[in-house]
Amino acid sequence: MKKLIYIGLLTSSLSALEFQPLGYESIGMGGAGVANASGSVANYYNPALLTKHRYTVEIGIGAGIGIREINLVEHVDKLANEYELTDTIERIADNSPKSGSNTKEDRTNIKASINEIYKLSVGNGLSIMPTVEMGFQVGNFGLSLYGLGEASARAVIDRQHLYLIFEDKDNGGYYYYWPDNDTYGATDKETYDDYSLEYALNNELTYIELGGIALVEVPVSYATKIDMNGFDLSVGASIKYMEGITYRGKVALDTDSNDLEDELSNGDKTSSNYGIDLGLLVTSENFNMGIVGKYLNSPKFKTIDGYKDETIKPMIRGGVNFSFGNMIDFAMDIDLTTNKTGIKGYESQYIGGGINFRPTSWFSLRAGAMRNMVADEEGTVLTAGFGFGLKWIQFDVAAQASTKTGTFDGNEIPRYVKINAALISRWGGN
Repeated sequence: MKKLIYIGLLTSSLSALEFQPLGYESIGMGGAGVANASGSVANYYNPALLTKHRYTVEIGIGAGIGIREINLVEHVDKLANEYELTDTIERIADNSPKSGSNTKEDRTNIKASINEIYKLSVGNGLSIMPTVEMGFQVGNFGLSLYGLGEASARAVIDRQHLYLIFEDKDNGGYYYYWPDNDTYGATDKETYDDYSLEYALNNELTYIELGGIALVEVPVSYATKIDMNGFDLSVGASIKYMEGITYRGKVALDTDSNDLEDELSNGDKTSSNYGIDLGLLVTSENFNMGIVGKYLNSPKFKTIDGYKDETIKPMIRGGVNFSFGNMIDFAMDIDLTTNKTGIKGYESQYIGGGINFRPTSWFSLRAGAMRNMVADEEGTVLTAGFGFGLKWIQFDVAAQASTKTGTFDGNEIPRYVKINAALISRWGGN
């Protein structure tokens, strides 16, 4: 697993990036930021928020990582480490057609392997989602550097090719195998080609698909405020230089997760493009309501030969924020588009929110929750965070974890988890 996390810092996703939570406050508040993010990360969530800056200058530096796992890691690691799928199949194939020639361990392992593969075939995936942010806000201007990615793996299972049919390479012929009584029966090449698990593994019909996109974005942002006689309307825009690294590849189904780094050597491609974000914000006393469109020009990035270019599709999100003085904020966001994730076939459309409590000028505490409205594998994602320090230098940490869990190495782990740490410095203003 540690190798796959390292890979996630370099590459990422099979489909496209989703609207990832980012920044020192929003992660702890259920991912909400479109109407309440401030300062150095305002232009990520909604460039119109730059008109609502509390300080003349804010500088923020942070980094985080998220992991989403759906029905993959436990099964693949069992196939690789506990059942030794490839070696077991080779031994059973080598013994064709001699009935009674296989060990009890191999007979047990091959039956258990088929069971694990069936479990994988109902849907699976793993995404590693690293983020890096470095932002500067000066008045209504913003200049930032964001690093975003999704590194993904999923098992592709050909459900037709799950039968124990082997080729006798030494003597010719094809044979069914029954592990319960350790016997073989003759069959033909057509049946082998159409139904054999060995054939599927050897011909990449069943495999682990790897892929990803890592983006470096440099947005330049500006916002202006218009007095509408009773409320303020803020309009903001970001134009950003984007550099993307894409990766595509395939590995054997029972590749140990610690060996994946060695498989990622020749499948990457680097290209550049630009992106456009537009945001609106309506403000009336202690209430904000905002909407943002990200990647409105659908920027594309090249992939290696044989694969389609990676397209980042537009994302639309709305949000509201209620403030009670400088002490308490309530905020909520909702995705208005369904977004692709790094796990092929798994989409995200979140609703989430939370509270930010600032009892003193040197300490803040946040809590919230969010939920994917189009998929239930994660359950409710609980969020929390806190910050402390003087306004000139503040340390902040935030985390998210799903209520639904999976299993890895015998331990229950959240299906989704994210952590982030940041340093913030503010000057002028409040």
